Amino acid sequence: MEQMMESSFTGETPRLSEPVDNIIIIGAMGCGKSSVGWLAAKILGFGFIDLDEYIERSEKMGVTQIFNEKGESYFRDIEKQAVESLRGIRSHVIATGGGAVVDDENWQAFCDMGATVWLNTSPQEIARRFVSDETELKKRPLLAELAGESDKQLRQRLLTERLSALIGQRQARYKQADVILTDTFSTPESSAKKLVRTLIREGLVRTPGADAALDRWGSL
Repeated sequence: MEQMMESSFTGETPRLSEPVDNIIIIGAMGCGKSSVGWLAAKILGFGFIDLDEYIERSEKMGVTQIFNEKGESYFRDIEKQAVESLRGIRSHVIATGGGAVVDDENWQAFCDMGATVWLNTSPQEIARRFVSDETELKKRPLLAELAGESDKQLRQRLLTERLSALIGQRQARYKQADVILTDTFSTPESSAKKLVRTLIREGLVRTPGADAALDRWGSL
């Protein structure tokens, strides 16, 4: 299948004009934030933090279990605490939860910490991925109930509708990202390389060895 990807630096007058301390990847659940973020961190020589996993280690239970046992409001409270606790870190790529950016204080923290990147993947593509990976779908508390639908075509349609609604609710915030990486049918590796090339081109990272690391990964 053909791989398609575009990237853009948002705004006529960019918010950022010099290298940043961290890269914060935002976007809908299942868009590839964790896999792309981990690979980008590896290329850059940065550390990597998955915000949901960070919370799970602190709470000693999975995100779905937290939602089921303590509710979404509790999760959002501890999510905000987690974001605040990360304010002082440097040289990291952070993959946020899909809804973390809705909270204004979280968003301000992310902007203060570094460059924000929206991994813009279509709801149809995310639904296709979840239909192919039921285990991953069950980890998503706002979608997990759809794992019980045995008709895969119906499940994909319902997932697409649910994801479209969630993305629609959050899209205004996603569009405020410093960089938008539109990703359709691409691999995590090609997305990560495209992201790093965009960050280097725009002067947002200046990491010795990043160009050489990209070359070792091969050309896009």
